[in-house]
Amino acid sequence: MIFLILLGYIIGSISFAYLFTYFLIGKDIRNIGTKNPGAANVARQIGKKWGIIVWIGDTLKGAGSMAIAKSLGITNEIFLTIIGISAVLGHCYPVFLKFRGGKGIATMGGVMLYLAPAVFPFILGFWFIAQSINPRSLKIILSEVILFFLILWQIYPEGFVKLSVSTVLLIITNIYINRDAIKEIRCKI
Repeated sequence: MIFLILLGYIIGSISFAYLFTYFLIGKDIRNIGTKNPGAANVARQIGKKWGIIVWIGDTLKGAGSMAIAKSLGITNEIFLTIIGISAVLGHCYPVFLKFRGGKGIATMGGVMLYLAPAVFPFILGFWFIAQSINPRSLKIILSEVILFFLILWQIYPEGFVKLSVSTVLLIITNIYINRDAIKEIRCKI
């Protein structure tokens, strides 16, 4: 388990945003645009096509680390979630980039893609809705979280409790990683 957590962290530490930006335009994505090494900044700085490729890579870091763990015999959803979270932490605090990484949203999406693939299209829809209205609106975020749990319960009634625990672990991780942005939201209310 410790090996798989470390492996998840190393997989998560591979920054596709940094690599694509550096090799395509010779710049560090952490020094241009929003300075966030994520897919959205890549899309704005070097093109939508590259942003989509980075988003897919970041999503696969979460799902891929869990798939590797499952292929090695880990079947417990909570253990798999912990391995997925280690990939998220690798994305946000990558060892290869002096622990200056992205926000981890796509990698968290990859964890949910692996755990509850039928809910993943809704997660994408929620993300696009929030981005188009106001991604920092507490009302929108809370509404989408509540709606997510209702959809999760409808699609996975037998696995709802385990998936809810996994989701709560992801939410706690997200709150911790993005605590500074959350403080900004609280200050504006």
